[in-house]
Amino acid sequence: MPFLRSFEQLTYTAIADTLFSLTLTDKWYNYCDIFVTGASAYLGDVTAQTALITLSDIYTIPTPVNIKDLFFKNAGAGVNTTITIIGTLMTQKQVDDSGIQATVF
Repeated sequence: MPFLRSFEQLTYTAIADTLFSLTLTDKWYNYCDIFVTGASAYLGDVTAQTALITLSDIYTIPTPVNIKDLFFKNAGAGVNTTITIIGTLMTQKQVDDSGIQATVF
C-alpha cells in the first residue's frame, strides 16, 4: 500500500462576527469538503475573506491545502455559522513528494 488515507473532520461554530480558523497547527489535506450550516460564511485567507459560501452549500477544494491557512467569518452580523471540514490528511511522504516544506503531525 503506497498511502494510507486518514479522514478527519473539524467543526467550529462562530460565536462572534470576527475572523476564525479551524486549527492553529498545520493540517495538510489532499482534498476536502467544507460544509456550512446555521448561516452563510465568507472564506479566504488571513487578510481577506471574500468567497461567499451560502447556507447549506458544500465548497470543495480538490487540491492540497493547509487548513490552517483557511479563514472564515460570518456573512451577516449577529448570526452564527457552523463550518465543518471533512477531508483526507496527507502523509509525510505525500507532503515531501509534493515539495511542500512542512511536517505532518
